[in-house]
Amino acid sequence: MSRSVKTSIVALLFALVLGTVTFGTGGLTASAQNPVETVVPKTATSEYTRACAGYIGSPASDELQIVGSDRESYNREFTQGDLVFIGRGRDANLQTGAEYQIMRNVGPVKDLADKQRVLGTLVQELGILRITEVRDSSATAEITTVCTGPINLGDVLVPYERKPIPPARPYRPLSLVGAPTGRANGLITTARFAREQLATNDVVYINIGADNGIKVGDYMTVYRPLASDPINKFRDDKVGQKRSGGFPSQRFDTRDNSSIAASHKPYPKVVEEVPRNTLPRSLIGELIIIRTDANTAVGVITRTTREAVIGDRVELQ
Repeated sequence: MSRSVKTSIVALLFALVLGTVTFGTGGLTASAQNPVETVVPKTATSEYTRACAGYIGSPASDELQIVGSDRESYNREFTQGDLVFIGRGRDANLQTGAEYQIMRNVGPVKDLADKQRVLGTLVQELGILRITEVRDSSATAEITTVCTGPINLGDVLVPYERKPIPPARPYRPLSLVGAPTGRANGLITTARFAREQLATNDVVYINIGADNGIKVGDYMTVYRPLASDPINKFRDDKVGQKRSGGFPSQRFDTRDNSSIAASHKPYPKVVEEVPRNTLPRSLIGELIIIRTDANTAVGVITRTTREAVIGDRVELQ
């Protein structure tokens, strides 16, 4: 067999492996199209974060509850893999294989901007379970996902829905300061796990929602008015001298107590002449909305320039 024939056979076998040549009715034919790679768009957050975010709104229905466990004699706090009993069965149309979200109604949440206004009930999303067996008036389920524990007797169940997750937008630099946009404006009223210092990937709850035009997938700027950084003052702060004349002795002191180390115009006078709200704001970061209710919304912080805190303001981009 000649070298050219061997080369042709090797090339043909290689083409068959790649799928660029197929056997048709008329013999060997070249593939009309090359294989197309499936590009999966990057999402702004994970399904786990979305399913475990919690919300502030109407309390979850308590029609279905976790009422027992096969090991409750010595363990009444449940986690992933545990079997639990549900207080309803075929009488509530429960089906084997159905997934339910485990939730807990924590209590009412007041608006930080108006203490008289109740935003709704804080509802924690604790995990997911799958029904394994259904009886007439009860059912058995396995806890498949745990968001935060422990899961207890009395926690309620609602059907689990896999909702679309907003796609992440292309990267663009995040400014340190910026001017208002004039769009919907609110504040971070609380956060998941009762966190107070916030960073990237933290879940937060804000005091504006669908009634203010907020939609899932919207990006919001997290900002702080100038000179409003949360600084804790301690008693020891008063120990230091309030003002230094800038001189090591009284030799060069003057009658008006002027100083070479300090401005002749005090800070309150500057603030009076130039209000802080007329200057650029400090931009702390941004978040994306993953759920909206009537007057509240749930967001995930995507980027920060510094540590965010409860009470920081947000504005629709």
